[in-house]
Formats: sequence, C-alpha cells, structure tokens
Amino acid sequence: MKRWFKRLVVPVTLLASSVLLLAGCQTGASNPAKQQEITVWSFTDEADYAIEKFEEKYPDIKVNFVNIPGNFYLTKLKSALQTSSKAPDVFMIENGNIRELIDVPYLENLSAAPYNANELIKEQYPFVQANEQDSEGNVRAIGYQGTPGGIYYRRDLAKEYLGTDDPDKVSAQIDTWEKIFAIGEKVKEQSGNKVHALANWNGIANSYDGIPWVKDGKLVIDPTYMKVLDLVREARERHVLAEYEDGSAGYAASMQKGEVMFYPAATWGLQFTFKANAPDTEGLWGLAHGPSSFSSGGTYIAMYNKSDQKDAAWKFIQFYNFDHEFLKGLAKEQDYFTSNMVVNDQLAESLTSAYLGGQKHFEFFSEAAKQVPVYERTKYDGIINTDIYRNLLQLYLNGDIQTKEDVVKRIKRDVRLRFPELEVE
Repeated sequence: MKRWFKRLVVPVTLLASSVLLLAGCQTGASNPAKQQEITVWSFTDEADYAIEKFEEKYPDIKVNFVNIPGNFYLTKLKSALQTSSKAPDVFMIENGNIRELIDVPYLENLSAAPYNANELIKEQYPFVQANEQDSEGNVRAIGYQGTPGGIYYRRDLAKEYLGTDDPDKVSAQIDTWEKIFAIGEKVKEQSGNKVHALANWNGIANSYDGIPWVKDGKLVIDPTYMKVLDLVREARERHVLAEYEDGSAGYAASMQKGEVMFYPAATWGLQFTFKANAPDTEGLWGLAHGPSSFSSGGTYIAMYNKSDQKDAAWKFIQFYNFDHEFLKGLAKEQDYFTSNMVVNDQLAESLTSAYLGGQKHFEFFSEAAKQVPVYERTKYDGIINTDIYRNLLQLYLNGDIQTKEDVVKRIKRDVRLRFPELEVE
C-alpha cells in the first residue's frame, strides 16, 4: 500500500504544479508589467480622452503620454527623431509644421503594408488628405482633426441688430465683407461704440488661410493676399474692428460681455475659445456661413520609423482616425469635429449643441468641410505667412507702409533673405 501510494503521489504533484504554472502564465498575460508600451508626444493635452478610450479597448497596450506645450515642442521633437534618443513611437504635428516634417526620413511610410493607409484616408475630407502625403505620394502622417471654419455669432446681438438669429437668415446677411462692414458701422453707431462687428483683422485674414506661397521652388504671391490688405485697411477705416488682440483679456471678455457680433473661427473654436472664454453664455451663440470657405489649424499624427513597437503604434493611429465607435464618442462627449466624413455625416442629422442654441453644428461643419479649398501646403508657408506677411500686413494697416506695391517689395526682400534657395522675381 505504501509503495503504491508513493508512485501515485508523484504524478498528482506534477499535475498540481502544472496547473499552478499555467495559472501563473495567465496571470502574467494580464499583468500591466507585461504590457506593450508606446510613447506618444504632443504639444497639447487633447489626446488624453483618446488615450483613455484606447487603453480600454486595448488593455494590453500602455500609452506613455508626454505633453510638451509651447514653442519648444518642435525643436525637441526634431532633436529626438534625429538622434534616436528617447524618440516617441507616435507624435503629433501641428498643421503649420506638417509640410516641414512630411519629407524627413524619420516618418514611417503608412502607405506600405501592413498599414495600407491610402485606402483608409478615403474616409477623410480632401483638404485633410492633401497634407498627409509626402512629395512622392506616400502617406506619412494622418490628420485626425477636421477644421472647417464658419462665423460664430451672438444670437442676442443678431436679434437686436439683424432682426433674426436664424443661422440661414444670418448667413444671407453676412455673405460678403461689404455687408459685414455695413453692419459694423450700424451697430457701432447704435450701440454708442460699445459693439463692433469683428474683434480684430485676424478674423478677415484667417478666412483665407492655407493658400500656398511657393510653387515649384518659386515664390508666388496669390492675389487673395493683396485683397486681404485692402479688406483689413477698409475694416479699420470704417471702424468695424474692436481692436482686441487674439488671446488677450479684452478678447476673452468680449465674448462673455457681448461686445463683438462675429468671430470667424474653425471647429475647435467651440471648445477651446468660446466655451473656455465665455462659459456662462450657453445658448447665446450660433454658426453662420460667411464670405469664404476656409479651414484653420489641424493636427496630424505620425509614427517614428525606427520604433520597435510599430504594431502597437499603428493600432493607436488607426484607432484615433478610423475607429467609428470611438470617433462618435469623441464627437458627442467632446464636441470634437473629426476628419472622418463618414462618421460626421452619420452624426450630422442628430447631433446638436446646447452652447450653440441647439443648432445642428455637425450638419453645419459637414457642409462647410466639403467646400474647403484643397491646398497642398509647402514647408515655407507657415513662416512666410506668419513671420513675414502678417507682420507686413500690420505695418500696412498702421500706415508704416503706404502702398501694396511696397508690401510686395518687402515680402520679396524678406523671402530672399530667409530662403535664398527660392526663386524670387
């Protein structure tokens, strides 16, 4: 009996050990320490929501998020990619910098297998797609944000001075700058200089954002930029500008107090400008179409081509851009207008904004997005537009430069100095 028992106990013990070992393996599989990890860099914290939802869907992938706000982001990103020192697996690129980075040799080719992004981006708006591909037509970054613009207006002021706050009727009254300027003159007089049509001239200039400055290595000054010079000077001469600087305390207060009627702005203005600066004015706002269709801003997401976590990195990029369930949640919970027109069109008929007086804002922006001109920006556009043209526009507006011809001469001079490789007539 004892010898028989000893022979029996050995396999039972082995079996028990095997069960414990198997259980340990299963436990280890869900252990956070065994998770895949990816590092994501951005210049804002808006990815927090997406990361939370991504980790819920993919509990085996941990996202280490690094927010680097301010002007140092691009410098740090370039340095990290070039030196391979602690470079992120995934990183965000602001619209103004996308053409500067799209051709650098550190961005993964997302057109290639297994990504096949060319098929996926067909769900996005053409104006977004235009900047996702490098000079050879390969997708290197994917824009997850839809940024068509419109004119946000105060409904109470519209009722008082236009006789209606209905978005369609307001749109008909402000479809040219001449109409807006005439309204501005009227409200300035009737309000005793307390209400103005526009906060500043940026609202005019931003309505034509995106027109390229360079083609085939040559400076090209689009006639629209000359038209804007005339418009901003006329706006000041007719006293329709409140003269608040973007981001200033006065600019923010004007939204809360109802001192400005019209604010041309993109989709993201709803969350990050109006709700942020005027949280107590819910229901007092509407959206109307203005004199031009435009897009402003936007964010793209790319993968480091030397990442050792490409599979997980691609899951994150794909999730952020093409997971319809997530995008619908993002739209509903964050008032976030995505670049995915399939999702936006599905939401357009039902999604409304209490802040915008119950208006179907996704319907408005879905229509506006399909009217945005398609421009393929160049790596020079951001610097020429911001550092050269906008500065000269301010000098022209102030009378420090007298004629448009002088503005053109200065643009050409400054571009030659900044970019000697460009052809400038």
